[in-house]
Amino acid sequence: MKLRDNDQGIEEQFGVCELGDKRRTERLKKTTGHMLASPESSLPKQNVAWSDVKAAYRLFDSEQVTFDAVAKPHWQATRETKPGRYLFISDTTDIDHFSHRATTGLGQLGKGDGRGMQLHNCLVYNCNDKLIQGAAGALLNYRVRVPKKETRAQRLSRIRESQLWGNLVEKVGEAPEGSQWIHVFDRGGDNFEAMCHIRLTHCDWIIRAAKLHRNVVAENGDKLSLKEALQDARELGRYELNMPSRRGVKARTAKIRVSTVQVTFPLPRNRSKWLKECGIKELSTNVVLVEETNAPKGVTPIGWVLLTSLPVETFDDAWQVIEDYENRWLVEEYHKALKTGCSIELHALCTAERLEPL
Repeated sequence: MKLRDNDQGIEEQFGVCELGDKRRTERLKKTTGHMLASPESSLPKQNVAWSDVKAAYRLFDSEQVTFDAVAKPHWQATRETKPGRYLFISDTTDIDHFSHRATTGLGQLGKGDGRGMQLHNCLVYNCNDKLIQGAAGALLNYRVRVPKKETRAQRLSRIRESQLWGNLVEKVGEAPEGSQWIHVFDRGGDNFEAMCHIRLTHCDWIIRAAKLHRNVVAENGDKLSLKEALQDARELGRYELNMPSRRGVKARTAKIRVSTVQVTFPLPRNRSKWLKECGIKELSTNVVLVEETNAPKGVTPIGWVLLTSLPVETFDDAWQVIEDYENRWLVEEYHKALKTGCSIELHALCTAERLEPL
């Protein structure tokens, strides 16, 4: 968005926010304009006049000014995709407010030594135009301390981080007619429940597998682990990848083999109430195996195991899946921009509820 279009952009993104009072919406637009002029600064530095600083604090202290209320118009506009192919790239990042000791309502981060919130985002990439469309939705999560002797039944009954992936898929919803939405997850989103949410919203998925020892059913009906099933993968082709040097590792040309196999995931033995009631008993998925064949001694070879609902019959099909997954890094760059360009971890307010809409 060009600088001369800032006022128009603010109006489009925030002018229709329903905050319980038109004056709050006007204040939101004004505060946003100040933020946009100096995104890396604190609220007092963004709002030069003391009256604007106090108004901004009052704005974020209002019960009607919530995370969803502020972001909903943008999310809805992003979901109104034109006919075409789109990647819905999701990931979770920690928003660390450890240094703000007085802020209440924050959750634990890391191994319990951090304080803050988790932001689970869904960024939309337009494959046709090769542009980021916007964010389709997001969820906030506060980690709680888990009892050391927590049982599986207790774990399944509480809100878990793994549920963020499926819950956001459900919040984003179904694609408009003519649009193909493909959810792209890293290994954190590798769970049966998340894939069920994607299936029920009639979308596709590309997910990097994390659980190679999970039980699957092969095409011939044999029951075995996913790792064992990969041994029967059919080679589709090979390519070379130039790898730059890094600390302790010389530059090299990696030779990559691409293979595929189809497996079926049975319903997990331990499942949540939602999973018991969703109606899905099993999920079939194609697997694209990407593996380096000539890695030097002592160097961890390149290796991806990608689960996808997309058809994979040819090398071109597999190459498309690989290329789509490589775009997953866009959401990490987005989170980096939020933290370094917008300095969201530096803002200090009294409560987590006030930080959310900010």
